[in-house]
Amino acid sequence: MTDPMERRVRAYHRTPTTAAEANNEDVALSMHLALEGPDGFAPLFDDYGIFFARVSETPAAAGTTEEILRSLVDPHLFALRDGGYGVIATRVARGGEPDGTERSSVLVATSPDLLAYDEIGLLDLGVTDGVHRPAAVHDAMRDAYVVSWTDDAGVARHATVADLADASTVGAVEEGEVPGLEHGAPLTIPAAIARGLEVRFGPIVNTGARPLPAVEVAAGATLTVDALPARLELDYSDGSTGSLAIAWDADALAAIDTAMPGTHEVAGRVRQEVYPTPFADERADPSVYRFDFNGVQKFLMIATKDLHMDPVANAGEPVGMPIRMADRIEDLSDDALEAGRVTEVDLLVHSSIDADGNPMTGCFWAPEIHLIDGTLSILFMPSYGDPTDMWSGRASIVQLRKDDAGNHLDPTVPEHWTATRHVLCADGSALNKIQGISLDMTYFEDSGTHYYAWQMLGSVFIATMDPADPTRLTSEPVRIVAPEYAWDNFIAEGPNVLVRDGRLWMLYSGSTVGDSYTTGLVTATAGEGIDLTDPAAWTRLNYPIQKSGPFNGEMQLGTGHGMWSEDQDGNLLYVFHARTDHKGLTGRDMFVRRVHFAADGMPVLDMETEEELLPALRDVAVTVTVR
Repeated sequence: MTDPMERRVRAYHRTPTTAAEANNEDVALSMHLALEGPDGFAPLFDDYGIFFARVSETPAAAGTTEEILRSLVDPHLFALRDGGYGVIATRVARGGEPDGTERSSVLVATSPDLLAYDEIGLLDLGVTDGVHRPAAVHDAMRDAYVVSWTDDAGVARHATVADLADASTVGAVEEGEVPGLEHGAPLTIPAAIARGLEVRFGPIVNTGARPLPAVEVAAGATLTVDALPARLELDYSDGSTGSLAIAWDADALAAIDTAMPGTHEVAGRVRQEVYPTPFADERADPSVYRFDFNGVQKFLMIATKDLHMDPVANAGEPVGMPIRMADRIEDLSDDALEAGRVTEVDLLVHSSIDADGNPMTGCFWAPEIHLIDGTLSILFMPSYGDPTDMWSGRASIVQLRKDDAGNHLDPTVPEHWTATRHVLCADGSALNKIQGISLDMTYFEDSGTHYYAWQMLGSVFIATMDPADPTRLTSEPVRIVAPEYAWDNFIAEGPNVLVRDGRLWMLYSGSTVGDSYTTGLVTATAGEGIDLTDPAAWTRLNYPIQKSGPFNGEMQLGTGHGMWSEDQDGNLLYVFHARTDHKGLTGRDMFVRRVHFAADGMPVLDMETEEELLPALRDVAVTVTVR
């Protein structure tokens, strides 16, 4: 690096290893980026993929199939004529075998900032003897791109292209290398673009805190904790900010005699709860809900029982839909359960009867707690049959009853919930007309319109609903997210929506359940009354927002099926499951994390403990002056 206004970035793919290293074929065979720094090139995003090839065709109504999934190798970055950046690569089948397009074509994509990518598609170079290790550069003298490659015999070839989206503008193919054009060579980018890459794909760390304002109190006045600063304002390396609540020393505060003028110091400690890892063993698809229980703040936890990695029948152990309730989130954990601070109750069990008189025998998958039309509700999927047939599962709802005064009854008592009812189309027919099964339903509201989103046919669907009748849709189901990349392959499921800063942030999970499970993100504009059943309303991230990788010095695998939540201090939380071998168990385990928003506005779901708060800032003090 010689020019402080410029940096260099290099594109590459990796040699696949295993899902346990977050580097199986689905991850390795994508475009990775390394950014130049003082010590050379360093991989971004924990050496995970940043640009992935799309499917070869739009998935059919029944979902994405192996035949249309694609990956890429040998990516090359170049600058576009009118600004922005291009990617050129060889497209391959999922897993790395040739898909036939390498005989004649290259895969082309563009990006304004190397953060978001638009796949243009395949560019046919007019040859049939192989296109390998492609490179490209814009030639200002000819006002055209020069594309170079090697054929099957290793012969260097090149051609000009006027329009990367139009194969008819490809010029005559010539043999020979292009001086100065080398496949995989680093690309020089402005420092601002490099900074954007670091913010999005590099670690963000706490760099300091704002000084706490001094407190003044009039002599003789009552001094309470409300007079002290409630939160410590924090600064981060990317220019973002955050804050955490402070727990003040109650004894020191009480010892201040406001009858006498003077200066005092009150110590406090920043409340940075480090939740147990895992938070709960073999509790998948977890949901934590902050609940106003008739004027008393409570926290509810519900999840899928995943004993021995068998969420259908729990390997012969009792099936059920477990719920816990506590005054604090930390008291929902297994540690609290073992210490007797919380109990767990199955709201539904094998042979519980639904509203149609049918016995439910298993699954009880992905329960989510929502307040719908003022009534506490649980959306989930029960299944039927003996043995339990997961394909008989239907998105369903139970609602908490109220007393004559309109107060919610105790949610941990099974009898206080209504009988299970299936959610159906407006005409009373099943949601999934092809396979039957529907699951992972969530609820949200925007601009006065209420929505359900759920998984069926391996994709996320959406429809409007009326809270007054939560068992019926009021519009036809529309697919808004189908698996399109190798990293989410056959499944897009578990949607959950946050409304923040004028946007809807919908998390979803991709890939099959296991070590490669991953979290994706789609967003839409909130609060402007747009039609969210229009797929065009949603913008999708090409790469995962959360993935397998290191966290606090340990690998976390198969991260996904998360939901947004909130703690007692108002901090945004992300609650999800991942694979561990904790206590020798094999099921998916529950985790709880606080969420940080980076300077570019994107959520950070895996900020480590010491990245969130410098150890030196955990203890604070404020000056209190009595005048």
